[in-house]
Amino acid sequence: MHVLIVGGGIAGVTAARTLRTLAPTARITILEAEPVLYYLRPGLIDLLAGRKGLADITPFPRGWYDRHGIVYRTGTPVVALDPARHRVTLTSGDEVSYDRLLLAAGAQALRPPIPGTDKPGVFTLRSAADAERIRTQAEGATAAAVIGGGWLGLEAARALRDRGLAVTVLERGPWLLPRQLDPDGAQVLAAILAQRGITLRIGVDCTGIYGDTTAAGVRLASGEEIPAELVLLAAGVRPRAALAAAAGLQVKGGIVVDDRLRTTAPDVYAAGDAAEWRGRSYGIIPAAREQAEVAARNMVEPGTATYTGTIPTNWLKVAGVDLVCLGDTQPQGGPGRELRRADPEHARYLKFVVDREGRLVGAILLGAPDLAAQVEAWIQDRAHPEGEIDRLLARPNGSPS
Repeated sequence: MHVLIVGGGIAGVTAARTLRTLAPTARITILEAEPVLYYLRPGLIDLLAGRKGLADITPFPRGWYDRHGIVYRTGTPVVALDPARHRVTLTSGDEVSYDRLLLAAGAQALRPPIPGTDKPGVFTLRSAADAERIRTQAEGATAAAVIGGGWLGLEAARALRDRGLAVTVLERGPWLLPRQLDPDGAQVLAAILAQRGITLRIGVDCTGIYGDTTAAGVRLASGEEIPAELVLLAAGVRPRAALAAAAGLQVKGGIVVDDRLRTTAPDVYAAGDAAEWRGRSYGIIPAAREQAEVAARNMVEPGTATYTGTIPTNWLKVAGVDLVCLGDTQPQGGPGRELRRADPEHARYLKFVVDREGRLVGAILLGAPDLAAQVEAWIQDRAHPEGEIDRLLARPNGSPS
């Protein structure tokens, strides 16, 4: 059996490792569009800041794939899929056949419809090559503007600040991290960022990137101009689903899969950021890993594994402070009861969301990474820990003891 994997990121490599364990004699080939081996995508921030090199965030050298009998072909984009013939076509025109196919090409950065995003000096951050281009631009810049106050935007803002640039984050929403944080938590986070020298502009619309031949700054709807020789677009991502759509597979936001991670084409599966399960594309590492494992099991023995969803887990270090968001954090409000404590003086914010039955279903832990393992276990176990939460919130600074 030949298993072909399109995409050599976390989903693709996890699937390959699982397949090798389950099917020792199977042929496994990974086709990766980027010219480098699989690297830890969160490590792009360290590349941008200059804290690490590409080798430091590359977990497996070429020899590791060779030893495990996994063919990893870098710089090999796939341009067409023919499910009826069980073949894909490469940019070279060559065709590669398969018995099972996994589509795991991830997602691509969004470019918001703002005039001037095509100017030199405007970037997105999704690949190692992107990080290198941004680093080069930063060497000759004094100020940067980051459009988007989500996970990537805030991490990148800190990295650019560490490089000595004046950094302004421009967020259209009413607060930072609007998909994970509530207003109270965002207020504590904003204070931390301000202390670290990052300027925040919340609730602003960007109407254009100005500059004659290269980016010179961002213009707001108010007419105000934010000078910046480097502009980073961090406005989200979109699943890479064009290959599947062109081949006739069902695609909505992402490649539609069922509980077995099967697409609508025979012997074709999808996992990770490219996949859409029950109307949802998670876009987080835990989901990519779990989906890849289920897909691999079903590619070896169809129908033996079921994907039941992933509890959202996001761990971000913002300006040196850990922020952990687990499960349903009700950033926009919701039916769950909320227990919280804000401690801006110590850069801590704790919030716990409990459902009608008293089960813990979500939590925000800002500046309290020591609590993450216990809280995640409570959520996984569908525990009823209100008494423990009350005691935790009553302690000085929310400390565990």
